[in-house]
Amino acid sequence: MILDLAFWVIAWCAFAMACGGLIKGVLGIGTPLLTVPMMALALPAHHAVAIMAAPVIVANLWQVYDANRPLETVKRFWPAFIALVVGTWIGVKILSEIDERTLLIVVGVLVICFTLIQGSPRKMTISSTLEKRAGIIFCSSAGVIGGLSSMFGPMLILYLVSLSIFDKDRFVNTISFLYIGAVVPWVVILIVVGVLDVRLAILSTLSVIPLVVGLIVGRAIRKRIEETIFYRLVLGVLILSGISMIWRAWQIGAIATASGWSKANGCQLRVLLPLGTRIDSRGRERIVTSVWLSLI
Repeated sequence: MILDLAFWVIAWCAFAMACGGLIKGVLGIGTPLLTVPMMALALPAHHAVAIMAAPVIVANLWQVYDANRPLETVKRFWPAFIALVVGTWIGVKILSEIDERTLLIVVGVLVICFTLIQGSPRKMTISSTLEKRAGIIFCSSAGVIGGLSSMFGPMLILYLVSLSIFDKDRFVNTISFLYIGAVVPWVVILIVVGVLDVRLAILSTLSVIPLVVGLIVGRAIRKRIEETIFYRLVLGVLILSGISMIWRAWQIGAIATASGWSKANGCQLRVLLPLGTRIDSRGRERIVTSVWLSLI
């Protein structure tokens, strides 16, 4: 089954997965942001996304248990984890009632503005006394936004970089713990809708090997990076995520416009929509599960 792919395709995808593991090992975020578009150069986009299933689960579990005291992270952030899961459920439930395009534009602009503030001398911080309450607010918001668009990362990262005590290893450990609440339901959906078939599941499992190599190298690099440089790199990824949300909003508008034109002119529009897209009775595209699982 695997030999159906040309050697150069397998080699390129392994390289892409190693690069994704590298950035995940260094920053704890950004794997699909880099790996999916690289693999999509050689594979259909929905295949590239499906192959990420096993690697993202392994990568996040790896970084949770790679910490010195993983149980301490679980005890400290479990309310935020529960809020993320509940928020995701709410986001999926209200999917048909929310204008996703407007939501992505507003949140994308807010993420960019807030990131610029966090990179300035007037950085805002969340005190230890407000940490749990802020975690519930930020993570439930991340869940709602993620349930609508699959973009869980920005709000989670904003929360963690705003804590009064910022530590790069603790950041990686905590973001990975929170991401598990988003990744596992996403993989279940891929299986239920039939996107992750046996062949892709095998490729996904084998992809863990180059990913782990990248994780190990990235972890070694992170140990040598200063806290201030690490912080700036994370803010850079946040800026990219904000831009990505605005880009997604533009894509949704473009698809809706093209769909409306094709109907008005009696044509059949054939485009590659994001995974899980469905069209409601008013003809509006609603993306249930995006091919772009941002920043996990």
